[in-house]
Amino acid sequence: MAKSIAEQMLDRILSVACYITFGMAGLGWLIICAVLKKQISTFGLYNIYQSIFLSIVLYIISWLCQIAVGLLSAVPILDKLTFNFVLYFTQTPIYFNHSLSGLIITAIVIYLCVFAFFGKFPYLPVISDVINKNLRR
Repeated sequence: MAKSIAEQMLDRILSVACYITFGMAGLGWLIICAVLKKQISTFGLYNIYQSIFLSIVLYIISWLCQIAVGLLSAVPILDKLTFNFVLYFTQTPIYFNHSLSGLIITAIVIYLCVFAFFGKFPYLPVISDVINKNLRR
């Protein structure tokens, strides 16, 4: 059964909102659809799960980096090098008050939003493979 243009646009807008909110809009939409017993399209599920998984991966990477910085800053020779690297990578504004790490994350989110808005399945190398395998796409 073909979907109407309004349903397709709703899926696209929902997908963009998922990436912008790092999965929170998708999580809310999953709960609403479960309560109303409404089916979500494959495109919507793919983008919802990918945005949630991406936010979990970013959280784990951030957590591991904090542990690594804590360990490396305890070493007398590496403490200043670690401090300078962290300062440059996470806190020094480069472009529009964004640090280098902020610019990388912003670029990834913009890429995902643009592809989702145009109705394409955005691809991130490891994350999309995990989502495709679990959705059996």
